[in-house]
Amino acid sequence: MSAPNNKKDCEGRIKTATVSSANIEDTRKSYEDFFAYKVIEDSIVTNAQAEAWSTPKMVGKRQIIMGPESGANVYIRLVENDLVPEYECLKSYGWNAIEINVSDVDQLNINLQNSPFEIVGVPTEFDFSKAIYPMQAVGLSKELFYLNQVRGNLPDYDLPMAQSFVDHIFIMILATPDMDEAVQFYADAFGWSKGNTFHIPYSVINKAFDLPPETKSYLSMTCVGRVVNNEIDQYPEDTIVRPRKEGMLEPGIAMTTFMIKSLNNVKVPLLSDPVRIEGAPYNGRRSACCIGSAGELIELIEIN
Repeated sequence: MSAPNNKKDCEGRIKTATVSSANIEDTRKSYEDFFAYKVIEDSIVTNAQAEAWSTPKMVGKRQIIMGPESGANVYIRLVENDLVPEYECLKSYGWNAIEINVSDVDQLNINLQNSPFEIVGVPTEFDFSKAIYPMQAVGLSKELFYLNQVRGNLPDYDLPMAQSFVDHIFIMILATPDMDEAVQFYADAFGWSKGNTFHIPYSVINKAFDLPPETKSYLSMTCVGRVVNNEIDQYPEDTIVRPRKEGMLEPGIAMTTFMIKSLNNVKVPLLSDPVRIEGAPYNGRRSACCIGSAGELIELIEIN
């Protein structure tokens, strides 16, 4: 049986992907028009959030929480941020893509051809599995989406079937200079499991770095039980540390929020003491942040 998309919050579940946006209103509209995402909350970044993120200059910035038509309580958070002109999608370490399950990737590919999204990978069958059928597109805020039609489970992992045309996030993609170190970080910090490792031609990486199409990259995963939450990609040597403005979130995909049983069990330093924040995705639960081995910002929310 495939993993349901309306399950309750549990250990390691992705809760929110945060996207920095210099054009938040047009980005919001693009999600509404082409993903049928709905606005859950429209507010401003609070002092408590900015302190937890270690981004003091984000206080007062507009933030929009958006969720899928299916009603799954997994979100994309758009946060108003200054433009960082030197930032290029897929050229730096950190959170590089948001993987979302969709019901008909061929139709979505047609829909996005006349849209604000830039298609960077057309729907493609994988040789190693027919269970996943993905395409890739970049949004107005230089955020990359892996839009994946799930047809069934993999031998070792359960995958969610879409309950709306564009449903919820189910995997986050991390670019790292050291795949093994990054996977070990999540295992040591949170007690999550190490997934399988693959060595495959990776089209979006090869295109971004002008590498021959047959160039292979290593990727692995982190998971909780049979549920994958992160894909960890080994990136080429030319990859750079993501440029950012002092005191602000990184451009592109700035942060991933995960559910966790207890912040007391986290084995790495937190950026600040845990706080309780009202509104989605926190709903009054304790939360705090830490930094991963690739410099990625990780937000954690306690389940209870």
